[in-house]
Amino acid sequence: MAKRKKGYSELEMHQIRYFLAVARTLNFTRAAEECNVTQPSLTRAIQKLEEEFGGVLFHRERALTHLSELGRMVLPHLEQTYDAAQAASSLAGSIGRAEVAPLSLGLADEIYPQPLNDILSALRDAMPGFRLTLRSGTAETLIVEALKGDLDLVVVPLSEEMPERLDVWPLFDMRYSIASLAGQNGPLTLEGLAAGPWVMGPGAASQKLWAAAQARGLSPQMTHVTDTVSQMLKLVALGMGRAAMSRAEHGDTIVWQDIADCDLSDVYVLASVSGRRRGPAADAFIKAARACEWRAA
Repeated sequence: MAKRKKGYSELEMHQIRYFLAVARTLNFTRAAEECNVTQPSLTRAIQKLEEEFGGVLFHRERALTHLSELGRMVLPHLEQTYDAAQAASSLAGSIGRAEVAPLSLGLADEIYPQPLNDILSALRDAMPGFRLTLRSGTAETLIVEALKGDLDLVVVPLSEEMPERLDVWPLFDMRYSIASLAGQNGPLTLEGLAAGPWVMGPGAASQKLWAAAQARGLSPQMTHVTDTVSQMLKLVALGMGRAAMSRAEHGDTIVWQDIADCDLSDVYVLASVSGRRRGPAADAFIKAARACEWRAA
């Protein structure tokens, strides 16, 4: 698949709507009529989408229009993005336009799943009073804040220690990778990883890696510790060691590797305190999150 220049959140929602109409009708004229726009306007929107995705989305052969391979690949993701935005907008509209609609949301360290942008944008557009407080921290810290009433919702890894007082909705599986200095390619085993230094930081990935090593009686040559993911990446880029985390863009200085004999992954869930009254923004967020496809996270 061609590399995208931008994430789905940066695409205009009307472009996605036009694309879905053409994909459904396989006819640019009928799609334009369905969307109540001129055909040139619809065509330009599709062309802008193709520029964003770096490839042709439709093949037009005389009277026959059909999706390209790239078009077939992005279709389910754009459908889910559009449906999630519509779900948030629909619920927000149904509960009225509150003067203030606050939402306090906690995200586990190091994650920012892409569909979150679409949900927050939809809430902003549908609820003029939308006010977001976004916090990050360890899963343990965020859950404590939720129980105290400081956070409405949290997105954290599922664990056996999660309190029974929480309502939980699974969102996505997160597979962690090892960030290494460019040039350190090739197969990587847990024992080989433990032979060198590690960069440890916040988030579940570091904890998972440490627990996996301890279970096999392994420990790293040495550890460097920091409290932010950005600092972890900087230390890896300096050659201070390898680090476990979710993949992120970091130029050409870092490569990403999987451990051949160790699966580092978590199931991330959306959670709120059971029985506690939620505001309209929190309800809208939950509905949109449950309607969303999080595989793109």
